Amino acid sequence: MKTSKHFTLTLLSLVIYLGTSPCIAKESQLVGVQPALQPTTLTGFTRARHSLPIASEISGKVTHIYADIGQAIPENGIFSCLDKTFIKLDIASTENSIAQHSVDLKYLSKQVARHKKLVKTNSAAISLLDDLMRQKDNAYRAIQQEKINKQKQLETKSRHCIKAPKNWKLTQRNIEVGQWITAESAIAQADDYSQLLIPLTLTTQELRSLEKKQNKLTIYLPEYQQELAASIERISPAFDEKSHKIRVDLLITDTEKYNRGGIRVELKLELPDKLNTFYIPVKALDERFEEVWLTRKNGQKIRVMLLDYIGDDRAKISSSMIKMSDQFKLQQP
Repeated sequence: MKTSKHFTLTLLSLVIYLGTSPCIAKESQLVGVQPALQPTTLTGFTRARHSLPIASEISGKVTHIYADIGQAIPENGIFSCLDKTFIKLDIASTENSIAQHSVDLKYLSKQVARHKKLVKTNSAAISLLDDLMRQKDNAYRAIQQEKINKQKQLETKSRHCIKAPKNWKLTQRNIEVGQWITAESAIAQADDYSQLLIPLTLTTQELRSLEKKQNKLTIYLPEYQQELAASIERISPAFDEKSHKIRVDLLITDTEKYNRGGIRVELKLELPDKLNTFYIPVKALDERFEEVWLTRKNGQKIRVMLLDYIGDDRAKISSSMIKMSDQFKLQQP
């Protein structure tokens, strides 16, 4: 009885194995297709990462200019200076007033101390003491006011030298030595070329392709035959209403040799091919009499056009009858 049960279980296991293993093998021999990629080159031009118009906060006559177009702003950050003659005279006048009020304060302090003693002995009127104390306080307040005036004048004097970010390149200059300039008028422009931006407008597919390679993003300078590393600086959330494209700025930090604007830059991307082209393993191709066929999961054969071989194991094919969800059998060797 035990032997019969054991034989029955063995036979049942064999039937299950023989019934299921062909299905497993069949499923394991199916492959899908991948969309073929088409190389695309986008072109842009470099520009400064930052740009700053330079203006004076005060009016005056230009006495010195320390940078010309194409030159860097000096290390002290001073681009130009104005005539300081009158502001120096104002400061001297304020200092003289402080000194005068200080003499008055010293004198009135002694008078107040003397009259306090006299009031205690009823030798002087309290009203006279009150008047002296008022004059003493006014002298002290006058000194404080003149000190504030001097601080303002010193600040104005410092603004007689017009500053800009150090080491930025001057790209525009609208003044000459001896020229009178007015406050808040733009007199020059400085740009930061220590890093370069490349503004581009991309479609959604182009942006998706760019984001996939952002960790190893490179751009090519055809004029210099040089490849440089780049990164995505910013992606605008808005889009151009006419082209329906998105503004993207790439950033180049290695600008030791290429620190200027207008350099042509090429960005190479791979976009899905729209002409019904796909990648598929070579082992799925059935080549007969200069024709190439694929076999669907249900056994149906379809003719495809062989475009190219990608390495040793993939082929690029074209067919309007293939969809991304389709599966095909591998050919038996």
